[in-house]
Amino acid sequence: MESIDLELAKKILLDNISPIEEFENKNLLDSLGYILGENIYSPIDNPPFNRSPLDGFSFDFNLSKGASKNTPINIKIIDEICAGDNSFLTPSLKEGVRIMTGAPIPNTCNCIIMQEEVDFNENTNILTIYRELKEFENYCFKGEDVKFNQLILEKNTLITYSHLGILASLGISEIKVYKKPTIGILSFGSELLMPGMSLTPGKIYNSNLFTLSGRLKELNLNPKIYPIIEDDPILAIEFIEKIFPEIDFLITTGGVSVGKKDIVHDIIKITNSTRLFWKVNLQPGTPVLAWKMKNKLILSLSGNPFASLVNFELLARDVLSKLTHGLIKLPTVSEAIISGEFSKYSKKRRFIRAFYDKGIVYVNNNKHSSGMISSLINKNALIDIAPGTNPLSTGDKVKVILID
Repeated sequence: MESIDLELAKKILLDNISPIEEFENKNLLDSLGYILGENIYSPIDNPPFNRSPLDGFSFDFNLSKGASKNTPINIKIIDEICAGDNSFLTPSLKEGVRIMTGAPIPNTCNCIIMQEEVDFNENTNILTIYRELKEFENYCFKGEDVKFNQLILEKNTLITYSHLGILASLGISEIKVYKKPTIGILSFGSELLMPGMSLTPGKIYNSNLFTLSGRLKELNLNPKIYPIIEDDPILAIEFIEKIFPEIDFLITTGGVSVGKKDIVHDIIKITNSTRLFWKVNLQPGTPVLAWKMKNKLILSLSGNPFASLVNFELLARDVLSKLTHGLIKLPTVSEAIISGEFSKYSKKRRFIRAFYDKGIVYVNNNKHSSGMISSLINKNALIDIAPGTNPLSTGDKVKVILID
């Protein structure tokens, strides 16, 4: 099978996956980072009553007419209302109340003056004011922030901290959200060991499992992590069939090339599964393989650490974005000026790791082999090098994919 271009590989993947259309109700505090599954309309006016925005005194503004420093006006105060109170006294048009921030304003009052601007006799309950007030001065109206039945959030909105505050202010404690997909991570390879085990001759530690599961967690998903599967296609088939009901998308690493123990091809053949593509025109990660088993999409990445990450960022993220209704964002593409050198001629489309900052992309080491993982540290971008490109040096303009 011939290699296909990256863009065609993406299209094939997206044509073979559908967004998750299952919903669940989440407690408001647990809904952060989910995609909203319904339109939300306000069940109340907010604020739910006319309220004071400050500590002061409230009365009919007409009582203040003519007030000045030279002609102060006295007003009888008949009550004190604090936030959370509900006064049962109704001032006449010649009386007022003392009021605190957040307290409900009586119906006969239509302005508020700050307590710092007045004199108030605690013994006689007489308020003295020295200026005129306008109608509804320092007055917060019922529903001025949000009105009853107003559309607050639209379906498919990503829930952020600000949304939590808005919804809480309306008394909403639970919302309907899209279920997040369950992503399985499975590693093939008899040579693999888990960290903490004794390293014996011919064995290596399984870094791909940790890189990919960590990346999924960074992207706000919870991966399902499975034990290493030895290079035995029958064992692999039994295990995959067992876990299929609990996952929406399976990512595997290793076993996709042409070696004697690259078992994914055997699995596809034995199970009569559908191979969507094998080999993409990119370096590293050429032998990436996409297939469907029992109508479920599986993306099998290269076993080389950096190659598997390139496969993930350029292919798996597109699948995850569609599955999650856009919860997983696609990498940003930009142009930058390179600082440093890459000394190789690129026969095919190549991706190298780099650090991007303010229009400059830094290449500061020679560790570009697909099997090297240490050079991923402090890298936030991939330089997208077109096929047929000569070695790169400082000052060259390049295309950059920002993965973080």
